[in-house]
Amino acid sequence: MSLLLWPALLLASVPGVPAPVSVPIGHFQTWLPSSRAPIAFTSSGVTVEVAPLPCPAYPEGESSCRWDGYNNQAKVTVRAAGIAPLSVTTDPRSGYARIAVVRFGHGDPRPGVIVESQSGGSAGNLSVQFLAPDGRDYRVLSLGSLSGGLLQGEIADEPRDLSGDGFLDLSLRDGAFGNVFGCNACTPRPLRLFAVKRGRVVDESRDPALRPAFAVDMALLEPHCLSKETFRNGACAAYVADAARAGRFRSAWATMLAHYERDRDLWQPNKGPHFTSFPESLRAFLIRTGYILPSPSGELQGVGRPRRQDADGEAPPQPLP
Repeated sequence: MSLLLWPALLLASVPGVPAPVSVPIGHFQTWLPSSRAPIAFTSSGVTVEVAPLPCPAYPEGESSCRWDGYNNQAKVTVRAAGIAPLSVTTDPRSGYARIAVVRFGHGDPRPGVIVESQSGGSAGNLSVQFLAPDGRDYRVLSLGSLSGGLLQGEIADEPRDLSGDGFLDLSLRDGAFGNVFGCNACTPRPLRLFAVKRGRVVDESRDPALRPAFAVDMALLEPHCLSKETFRNGACAAYVADAARAGRFRSAWATMLAHYERDRDLWQPNKGPHFTSFPESLRAFLIRTGYILPSPSGELQGVGRPRRQDADGEAPPQPLP
């Protein structure tokens, strides 16, 4: 009998745990706490079980156990041939979880696992755990918050290697932009790209090879910034942030100046100068969040030092020191 079948057979023999269904690698499965039931699936020789944690006898605080009578936190157990089972728990503040088996790098000895803990709502704050192959075990790597805001969005099915370096590029959104230049629900978030490489989580957002991904996202946001929509400044902010990563900052800034909405919400720092215009406020915010650097003259410039110029006259984005 194939060793790849053992994890699934052992799981199916546990009382109360359903027999795992076969799922294509890279496809996320969603676990809803309100179902109060475990799920199990297998992909490419890796078996995953998601089971709700029991509620304590006397639940306290703002928890689903106290108000709904069930726990919104789950235990995720991963099994594969030749390794000991590994369990992690989802974020206790999450509203649901998404899990997928993926191969983070072409040279990995076996697939890894992504565990997303989603809060839901218009913001969709989340935390992510990557279970990365490490010899004969898995290493648990966490991806929680960014400087200035949380991660948002969700990793789509079948993530791909966009840069051609042999590692998956995982797309999420920068939650630092929520509620900054308008209402939360009507403010898009710019793209952030991550990869799991050799046991580390790497922010790939400044990799010049990924500029096309930011250009695509920028093109989706541009019509909203150029429109007459109320509260469009949030879209303009995300559009310009994407442009800084795509090497098109200077032209996007000029476009924003011609179309932004006057007399709307501005970002104001807790300390320092008080801003009176959206461009002034946006410039300071993009510097604070690492999308651009101030030039010695105080004028705007894209991230990093120029190495070559594209047709827009912009240098490709470079890593910050």
